[in-house]
Amino acid sequence: MGELTAAGERFDKLEDRDVRIVYLPPMTVAAAYASGEGCEGKALEMITRFVTDSRLLEIKPDARSFGFDCSKGEAKVGEPSRVYEVWVSVPEEMVVPAPLVRRTFAGGLYAAHVLRSWDFQDWRLIKEWVDASDKYANDWDAPRWVSTETAAGQGFEETLNFYNFIRKGGRMEDLQLDLLFPIREKVSA
Repeated sequence: MGELTAAGERFDKLEDRDVRIVYLPPMTVAAAYASGEGCEGKALEMITRFVTDSRLLEIKPDARSFGFDCSKGEAKVGEPSRVYEVWVSVPEEMVVPAPLVRRTFAGGLYAAHVLRSWDFQDWRLIKEWVDASDKYANDWDAPRWVSTETAAGQGFEETLNFYNFIRKGGRMEDLQLDLLFPIREKVSA
């Protein structure tokens, strides 16, 4: 019974090998946001249409895309988003047509974990990993961009292999996500 309990505890927490530390550089993004039921899909659809219509991937094949809950007040893990925002990185001089808005992201350090089974409880696991880390501290509330339209979300869901995801038509069955939790290095005394 003890072995089963120990095995269950291993599955309920992330090990160091399950988390990568990544630096997101400063970038200019086109942002779309939507509210209500299905807001994630609505915001992603607006970004997908913009990327296709602007031929962004021909101009910027290294474009990256991020989505996040930007509801006012803390969203509970496992609850659907009330307001969701999706970004795509764009060249600084690119025109961003309404209803999309231009944002400037300051960049920062993130703990990254691949979402493998569409279990968004992994947000809880990555937070617990950060809280237990002796090298990194939770930086959730540090401002990394300004939004006058929505609450500035902090944790990102990055679409992996965004180029191919869009080229294949943006189908959910092709979507792969990284969860990105904002962190900072702990200062040694």
